[in-house]
Amino acid sequence: MFRSKKILFCICGLLSGFTAMGQSPADSSSVAPVAKTSGNYPAVRQLTIGFDFGRILFNNLFPSRKGYEIQADYNWSDNLFFAAEAGWGRGKIDYSFLSYTTKGTFVRIGINKILLGRLGPNDFDNAFIGVRYGMGFGNMSDAVFSISSPFGGQSDGEAPGQSYFVHWGELVGGLRVGLWGNVYAGWTVRGKFLFNAGTFKDLSPNYIPGFGKGDKTTIFDFNFYLSYGIQWH
Repeated sequence: MFRSKKILFCICGLLSGFTAMGQSPADSSSVAPVAKTSGNYPAVRQLTIGFDFGRILFNNLFPSRKGYEIQADYNWSDNLFFAAEAGWGRGKIDYSFLSYTTKGTFVRIGINKILLGRLGPNDFDNAFIGVRYGMGFGNMSDAVFSISSPFGGQSDGEAPGQSYFVHWGELVGGLRVGLWGNVYAGWTVRGKFLFNAGTFKDLSPNYIPGFGKGDKTTIFDFNFYLSYGIQWH
């Protein structure tokens, strides 16, 4: 019963947090959820480390893109968490008229603003909103292509590969609840905004790990994490 109520509070807090983002600071206090009690709890710190199992589903749905991601966060205070995510991946295009591969790594850093007060010293279930700064490093192989002529026949060519660096910003929101012990499950939704879209002039990668398709400047994404929390006083 306690866990069900807590999950309900978290969902309500997340929805209220997105609503408050569009209001002035003077108005936001009127919609923010009120915690039951905050109390003077001992300073319990928790480092949470997780793996994005949602990537496994995406890898099977889109076999031309393979990605893997881990995440970690640390409670600097009751309502502010430092967060970091990193991962790697590869992409492959193998059409009759175009063929090339990509691979890369990425890192994201940022903060999460917690929307509900804690119900106890070991209570780390919550809803949150936050921001991220992401950086991706990788390379794209030479691309082999064929162009059909309207007068018959075709011409073959090759575009040189390149190494790349891209960076972007993110707005995130999510929910995390405990399953048992220090094991947690949660999801995160992301809006991503590419800063240096002009990096790719002739051909964009079909997949940039951590961001998505290279020919898009705005992308929405989703993660599903299973995590474990390491606590100390």
